[in-house]
Amino acid sequence: MKRSHFIIVVLIMLAHVIQASGQTNFYEEVSSMWYSGNKTGVLSIAEQRLQQNTNDIAGLLLKLEYEVEFLQLSSVTNTMMQVLTAGQAFTGTNFSQVYPALQADYEVMETVVTNYPSEELTADQAKSSIAGKTMSCDAAIRALQDDDYFGE
Repeated sequence: MKRSHFIIVVLIMLAHVIQASGQTNFYEEVSSMWYSGNKTGVLSIAEQRLQQNTNDIAGLLLKLEYEVEFLQLSSVTNTMMQVLTAGQAFTGTNFSQVYPALQADYEVMETVVTNYPSEELTADQAKSSIAGKTMSCDAAIRALQDDDYFGE
């Protein structure tokens, strides 16, 4: 009887190890998708996360990344404000270190959005779907990961 309990415990532990090793970390997944040009896939992840929690920092950051990349000027400052509000409530050590940069980016973003030359908008939007670019929010996503925000 004791041997069967031991085997069950070992099998349960092994199942957890296999499950954990099969998971890709969030940062690597989204940054790889973005870099390969699957930007709508990254937006889809953002939307799924935001459907579950409208204040999900990672979802908001990915949504913002997409809006900035595709120059969706009508919504970008609102999303950035949501990022700052949600981020202010999260007290992770690593994220707290990158949060001031997000605040500074917001101030720059407000100026850029209001002064973006309309004659350049269409041409610049066409350049948005080019692969081989890293995410501008990668430091914030990595900080969330390092703070165990994703529960991995």
